[in-house]
Amino acid sequence: EALMPRLALLASLILAVVVYWAGLSGPFVFDDAQNLAAINDWLQGRIGWVAVVFGNGSGLFGRPVSMASFVANVALLGPESWGLKLGNLFIHLINGVLVFVLFGSLTRQGGLTRDAKRENGWAAWFGAAIWLLHPLLVSTVLYVVQRMAMLSALFTLLALIAYLHGRTTLHSRPTRARILLLLALPGFSTLAVLSKENGVLVLPLCALIELFVFVPAVGMKRSWKSRLVVVMGLVVPAVIAIGLVVFQAPMVASGYLNRPFTLEQRLLTETRVLWDYARAYIAPNGPRMGLYHDDFVVSTGLFAPATTAFAIAAWLGLVAFAWRMRRAVPGFALGIGIFLVCHALESSIFPLLIYFEHRNYLATTGLAWALVSLATFTIATLQSQRRIIPAAGAAIVILLSVATFARAHVWSNRESLLQQSLVFHPASRWLRSDLILNAMQKNPPAISEARTHADYMIADSDPLTKRYGAIERVLIDCAAGGSADRNLVDLMFNGPSEPIEADLLLAFDSLADGIARQPCSGLSPGQLADGLVQLLDRTRLPVGTLGVWRLRYRAANLYAAVDRIEDAISQSELAVAGGNAQPQAMLFLAGLYLENGDIQKASLELDKAEAALGANEVFGHQIVAKYRARILEHQN
Repeated sequence: EALMPRLALLASLILAVVVYWAGLSGPFVFDDAQNLAAINDWLQGRIGWVAVVFGNGSGLFGRPVSMASFVANVALLGPESWGLKLGNLFIHLINGVLVFVLFGSLTRQGGLTRDAKRENGWAAWFGAAIWLLHPLLVSTVLYVVQRMAMLSALFTLLALIAYLHGRTTLHSRPTRARILLLLALPGFSTLAVLSKENGVLVLPLCALIELFVFVPAVGMKRSWKSRLVVVMGLVVPAVIAIGLVVFQAPMVASGYLNRPFTLEQRLLTETRVLWDYARAYIAPNGPRMGLYHDDFVVSTGLFAPATTAFAIAAWLGLVAFAWRMRRAVPGFALGIGIFLVCHALESSIFPLLIYFEHRNYLATTGLAWALVSLATFTIATLQSQRRIIPAAGAAIVILLSVATFARAHVWSNRESLLQQSLVFHPASRWLRSDLILNAMQKNPPAISEARTHADYMIADSDPLTKRYGAIERVLIDCAAGGSADRNLVDLMFNGPSEPIEADLLLAFDSLADGIARQPCSGLSPGQLADGLVQLLDRTRLPVGTLGVWRLRYRAANLYAAVDRIEDAISQSELAVAGGNAQPQAMLFLAGLYLENGDIQKASLELDKAEAALGANEVFGHQIVAKYRARILEHQN
């Protein structure tokens, strides 16, 4: 009896390989290139592998475990997207096995339903299979840099399994329990955090298991140790989150200065986003899924849109229902809790973007377990219908597999991914920008097609979208050998001076690079720099904000290209003034000082750059040595 569910799991793993295989040939997307830039620098000998692993700027801790996995992956299979996506699929298969083990352990501890058999391997298989083969996870598995989320999930699952086994054997095998709880659990938690910051949710997730699975017998009180786990895992983090909001902690409040929504608006919106995630899991509609959800309408009040108030009420009602059912169907309460806790970082108070499907990678283990638990509870009342239950379960897994197979095929080709997204997300600014890029990369470039997408953004009522459209249209016209429309140039630099988000930086970078390659009538490098300075001089954002120092640095480069050295120095000084600029900006400023004959300032800036450079950033240290030699020549 125990063997058959394991064989079914093996079949599910093989099926996962089959359904995902076509998608492995798909392109890099979104911020893949940005996050893998250090890998290319390593391959070209500009930096060492240590700098790749420990020099990443993502998150609080740099995510070195994830970066190390990329280095190993590239060393084995090369830097192409196919090999990296294959690595992601391999991790997904491992996670599928871990989900099966976790669900099996929960079942044996009574974490399914009150009356379910303790050896119910089929429930564990069904939950793991629908999680493994669900189409909502395609945009995580085939999105290369989301390996960070996948590895964090892997070590979190190992930590939860260690907690369950340690907690179960606490009295019967205390030595083993201590090893699991005091060594394995912290170790896996640390690896999870060093993969992606979501790993800090291990303790709250353990607290949920403690609360809903290890329930004292009727008439008995929960031990103080058990209560401590629940309080430390659930109550303390909630109090800390409330404190961060009430006292306007910089890590929360400052980030909203550079977002087109407020903290209140984000919190209101996320109640609707979470229901949208749940809807996509329970009733998946493959074509609507994908990358381009920046068109999700932000809630500006309880009734704007009206579904906001309904979403809040529905979540309160669902949580109350789950709590009421916690003894009869503990798996349902646990599953809903896992889903909400897994979203506690990325869908709550922190100033992240509103909607990303990859945030559901670990969270949907909770939805899968809640659904399996509720189904098991319901099936117990349908004794006469038990013959159709295995067939129904297999049919659901097959349907999900077909949907995932179709999604993987869409992801196998950039054109199909873009065109299907256009049908369901026509208002997405990210999508329109990618469509323009795709059109311009055709041979010959599809100029008319690209202009259509740019004009769509210009016609939007949102001033930020208009700006993106203007930048794209000017870039298209210049690349086509035309001139920059004066009205569009004004639209680029007038209007709101914040937010200055990452996609705006990329748009201006693309425009600057395009003008550098091919001069454009109506917009010279100097004029573009003047426009950027005009925009930045109006902003209320701190000087150290990423968007501000990066655009100052870009303006400095543009000024230097047209020999306006004093202006280049002025903007470079402002770029490094906030203390957050990368060493390359400091090296550029040092070079400008040298060119201007200011040896003392050049030497001081080189000292700062050298201190900021990592030991393995070979190319940066070569530039420092080159500039030091020039200073010695000048002094002699």
